[in-house]
Amino acid sequence: MTARTTPCDWTSEQPSAKPSRLRSLFAALVHEIEIRRALHDVSSLDEAMLHDIGLTPGNLEDAVRCGRH
Repeated sequence: MTARTTPCDWTSEQPSAKPSRLRSLFAALVHEIEIRRALHDVSSLDEAMLHDIGLTPGNLEDAVRCGRH
């Protein structure tokens, strides 16, 4: 270790390393779980609350997955 390097220095890892397929699959699974939790939370709101934030019951999943445009 040099005087400028800290134990948390992430530059020592290989920057060009590709994530493994298993890691990519796990990341996609975690992302899908987060989306479904958010969809469950938003779907529990009544129509007046949805209207206040600019959503309708018909576009909830699209808004959660892609954001409002």
